[in-house]
Amino acid sequence: MRERGVVSRVISPKLVEVAFKRSEACEKCRMCHNLEEGMVGIESVNEISAKKDDIVEIEIPSGEVVKGSLVVFLVPILLMIFGYLLGALVNEFAGVINAILFLFLSFFVIRWYDKNIQQKEALRARILKII
Repeated sequence: MRERGVVSRVISPKLVEVAFKRSEACEKCRMCHNLEEGMVGIESVNEISAKKDDIVEIEIPSGEVVKGSLVVFLVPILLMIFGYLLGALVNEFAGVINAILFLFLSFFVIRWYDKNIQQKEALRARILKII
């Protein structure tokens, strides 16, 4: 997904915050954080030396957003089903308890995934050009 925005803050020489108007896609993505009324910001890799107040075009890696969404929504369901089936081998009550335990386990899996994904620079938004 491509957006146009303004460099609102320089975080480091290779990382800036870009602010742009919230679009309908922003409601589903959640990669950005809220700024002021109607505006969102996202940390972007700055390989072209954009400065504060430059108008830039950025690209947000939408494929990774879809992959992250699948992890967040499918992992809990799959682990809960697996937990139930594993516990149901003993009896139904054990299946329900196991399903709940595996659901809680899935939150730790998602948290681990989130920490690892944040460290990968290739998954961050990138500035394509200064306009």
